Amino acid sequence: MPRWLGAVVFFGIAATIWTAVHVYLYLRVTSAVEIGATGRSVAKGVVAGLALAYLVGRLLSGHWEAGAGVLTWVGAIWMGFAAVAATVFAARDLGIALPAGLLARRGVLDPDLTHEVLRWSARTAIGLAAVVSAWGLWVVFRGPLVTEVEVPIRGLPARMDGFRLVHLSDIHLGETVGTRYLERIASVVDPLEADLVVVTGDLTDERNGGDGSGLRRIAAFRSRLGVWACTGNHEVYAGGQQAVEAIERAGIRVLRQSHEVVEEGLVVAGIDDPTFLGGRGALPEAIGAALAGAPTGLPIVLLAHQPLAYREAAEAGVDLMLCGHTHGGQMPPFLWLNRLVYRYMQGWHRVDGMALSVSRGTGYWGPPMRIGAPGEVLLYRLRSAGPPEVR
Repeated sequence: MPRWLGAVVFFGIAATIWTAVHVYLYLRVTSAVEIGATGRSVAKGVVAGLALAYLVGRLLSGHWEAGAGVLTWVGAIWMGFAAVAATVFAARDLGIALPAGLLARRGVLDPDLTHEVLRWSARTAIGLAAVVSAWGLWVVFRGPLVTEVEVPIRGLPARMDGFRLVHLSDIHLGETVGTRYLERIASVVDPLEADLVVVTGDLTDERNGGDGSGLRRIAAFRSRLGVWACTGNHEVYAGGQQAVEAIERAGIRVLRQSHEVVEEGLVVAGIDDPTFLGGRGALPEAIGAALAGAPTGLPIVLLAHQPLAYREAAEAGVDLMLCGHTHGGQMPPFLWLNRLVYRYMQGWHRVDGMALSVSRGTGYWGPPMRIGAPGEVLLYRLRSAGPPEVR
């Protein structure tokens, strides 16, 4: 399928789902609050405006920055609330409305009582969705948390024992992720005194890297050996090769089917996201190209945006594979839906003797909310042998 046709199909499906979600929410909210015919007309307009706010904000970007910024923020927050509210209402419908309706039909429940149960459960669902969404906003504005991990790696020279490798992923610079959020990340990363900072893709959503100021701030995160990265799918959306060149101009080393030897004791390799490579089927070849010519006997760390082709990486001799992309689900309902696509969504795993680490992401995408999957900065202390220990 041509890329343009795939994009049309994707956005067509997304628009259909988004419309269905808003129709569903409108029906559920108006069943909870009696607002009359005029109120329903106003509600339809408000819901339609909120549904379109994010898209309109993105379209206005570069033309009317003040209005675009407000609409993008309003639309992004609404996007998160709508997802949470639809999830809560679906649970309410299955757990309360459906059983109550069946019992009422069989004469077990009084119709008036059933009506009150349905109305008040809908009101409770609205309140719960608002509270959960507010919590998700706070989790994002608080900034990412640090997870420290002891990573035993066979063959690591004794002089590199304790090497501090800091793993970031999915910053998504641009839209609602700006200077203030980057400073929150810096306040977490800089005190860690990293030997090397790596970013496993989706650094930026700014077209062609924007003015480069945000990328330069990422490049300036405190690290003895600098900041290295691999590409993510959003680098493709942000301009492809031009976005990658902007990242490199900012001072970030991008590993694309290539590797670097760190202090003659560790190989750090990186591969492009499948969207650059033409599909998931190209990942094994990309891994082979990244490790071609690497010194034998040295442990290997592989940077890959998506947690895919991990068995091929293990067969190629990779000791530690670092990934992101999933955001750990970020928030309902994606906490569960993502599991239909990715076997490993977050945390530590062992795959054929290789350690696989999937980051929940350091930033966020779309809604500035994280519910059940807080952002994280991973600090790996490279050690000698034994299974990884998270503390």
